[in-house]
Amino acid sequence: MAEKTIKYIEIFEFYRDKILNGEMKYSEKLPTEQEIGEIFSVSRHTVRQSILELEKQGYIYREKSKGAFVENLDKEKRSNSKMIIVITTYLSEYIFPFLIKGIDEVLSANGYDILLLSTNNDKEKEREQLKKLLEYNVVGAIIEPTASALGNTNIEYYEAIARNNIPYLMINAAYDKKEQSYVAIDDEKGGYTICKYLIDLGHKKIAGLFKEDDVQGIERKNGYLKALEENNIEIDSTIIGKFKTFEEEFYIDGFTRSLLSKEDKPTAIFCYNDKVAMNVVKVAKELGVRIPEDLSVVGYDNDETISAALDCGITTISHPKEELGRKAAEMLLSLINGEKEKVSYVFEPEIAIKNSVKRI
Repeated sequence: MAEKTIKYIEIFEFYRDKILNGEMKYSEKLPTEQEIGEIFSVSRHTVRQSILELEKQGYIYREKSKGAFVENLDKEKRSNSKMIIVITTYLSEYIFPFLIKGIDEVLSANGYDILLLSTNNDKEKEREQLKKLLEYNVVGAIIEPTASALGNTNIEYYEAIARNNIPYLMINAAYDKKEQSYVAIDDEKGGYTICKYLIDLGHKKIAGLFKEDDVQGIERKNGYLKALEENNIEIDSTIIGKFKTFEEEFYIDGFTRSLLSKEDKPTAIFCYNDKVAMNVVKVAKELGVRIPEDLSVVGYDNDETISAALDCGITTISHPKEELGRKAAEMLLSLINGEKEKVSYVFEPEIAIKNSVKRI
């Protein structure tokens, strides 16, 4: 009995996924029950269970004496939906509660409900959440790309979302800015702005510590490199660190200790964000390095909680957080209402000067 149940689920998921990712299209005929039974080596009874479940969940329809066919997932069932899915890399920490608050503020005021999902910045988890998006009766979606610098490994699901005419908008980054709607910050300009600020204060040996698996990290690093190049400062790869997850605190700590043990150590460090900057400051203090007297530290995102937890406020680039969330929600509504087919908005970076930087 257990084996039969597993086969029934296996067949159901096999054809469900083919329909969701577009391998099987609207009105395409499924193999006969006998053919499916032969493919999976199961009885007609087990096949029939799978077919009934596919029909029950709206993936197929059956015509008497003709067989089973792929259903139109974009039919009128979406027309009365007031549900919008929001998928972010994280939910409960850092800038995300503020971002979600801004999204909810606009969508709730317009009569929409939101379902929050997280990928934990994992590609396989993103795949699972995109499947849910396609399965649920939603009218639109706001999505933060997962590990965006590593490419769109789940492109078939994004294509399926587009084929099903579900409007969606990306936040903080996009896999393909030419094709996708998005709201983000000009991170390259932000990286350039804060690095140029350090240079203008006399710093020439500026280390960098960047997240390498998302577009934001790549663009911030590019801005940092551009500022150094334009000001004829030699780029030293030995003082540029990179990491993929925030769980790599051992790497961040080790990299910081290595930098500060150099005889010709940097006078400043540009950190991917304020969370990384906080770790750098903690390590510096453990080593007796004063901020900013001995070392200047800058971050990104302007997290007030982190600045409040440290003796020194971190000079940083402000993240609009709630404003970005509100803008994303407003622009998604314009897609849902058919006012526009594609939208984009880029926030200009603004530096928040505090007391973690010294003129030299």
